[in-house]
Amino acid sequence: MLAHAEKLRLAAFLFFGSQVRRKFYLRLAAMTENGLGLNDVLEVMQQRMKRKRNPLHLILTEALERMQSGGSLADSFHGFIPDAEYMLIKSGVDSGDIPNALELACGLIDAKQKIVTAITKALSYPALLCSLIVLFLLVVTQYVVPKLSLIVDPTQWEGGAAALYSVALFVNSPIGVLTLCAFFGLIATMLTTLPHFTGKARVVCDKLPPWSLYRLILGSIWLFTLATMLKANVQLSVALDDMLVSAKRNGWLAERIEAIRAQLNLGKTLGEALDDSGFQFPDAELVEDLLIYAALPGFDARLYSIAEQWLEHGIERIEAQCKAINAGFLVVMLAILCGIGLAVTSLQQQLGHSMSTTF
Repeated sequence: MLAHAEKLRLAAFLFFGSQVRRKFYLRLAAMTENGLGLNDVLEVMQQRMKRKRNPLHLILTEALERMQSGGSLADSFHGFIPDAEYMLIKSGVDSGDIPNALELACGLIDAKQKIVTAITKALSYPALLCSLIVLFLLVVTQYVVPKLSLIVDPTQWEGGAAALYSVALFVNSPIGVLTLCAFFGLIATMLTTLPHFTGKARVVCDKLPPWSLYRLILGSIWLFTLATMLKANVQLSVALDDMLVSAKRNGWLAERIEAIRAQLNLGKTLGEALDDSGFQFPDAELVEDLLIYAALPGFDARLYSIAEQWLEHGIERIEAQCKAINAGFLVVMLAILCGIGLAVTSLQQQLGHSMSTTF
């Protein structure tokens, strides 16, 4: 039984990704809107996937068995889809409007995909520049400097050439290798501890990259997810409880959700809870706006449009931060290139002076 459950989870992870789920939700919403029964729709899809030998039929088979045993649509796919999507579909089952809930789940997937696409585009260029910087350093220290040292004795180098030789010696030394490893180790540590680094120190770090970038990403997704669940008539307390369960592996997010929930339990509005939690989450500017909006009637319905606007604004800020990182890497790369150019020019001058002195 355990092996079967593991097999299903693996199949869901590999073959029931966000875009596959989105397509599935849209087809299911369209068919149910046209009067088809859920059992009939799932059975047709399951048979079609089985004929195509698509591993997705394993998930659909399990979902059909759960539904035939009395489970709802949400319960049938529980464990195969993210908790937020499960809650949305469950709200649709409870309200009798499954197509709308499925469409909201698609909107949530689209929002997350926008963030992922923005991050991928924004960080690909800095990653390329960083790789090129490391490559330049290796080429210079391993090939350029040794070749030049055959022409002129490195101990006689002056100016930019001497500086380049010092850099080459440092990079090739045990201390240099250790420094490079420590640099990449620091980056790896920062990235791996992003979901776990908490406390007052993290609040300060959240104002600086890469922590500020992480706060923008998860903050935008969290707000849109919350707004979508509220639009699907999920109670705020229930939504936060579900989010807290989902965030059990992310101490940073769980810390903020717990603080918000604690403030709400004191009878405060969502805007006040976000402000008084002290984390400036999702963002200080947004919290100030929500303080105003939360006092107006129909806030739950208004929050969805606010979240949509903030999602676009968040993407713009993510791209702006990545542009600043790009600029920093470009400056470093230009400095290296200029250093190489100055060193070569210096060596040419020294070589010309040496030859004129000889003759």
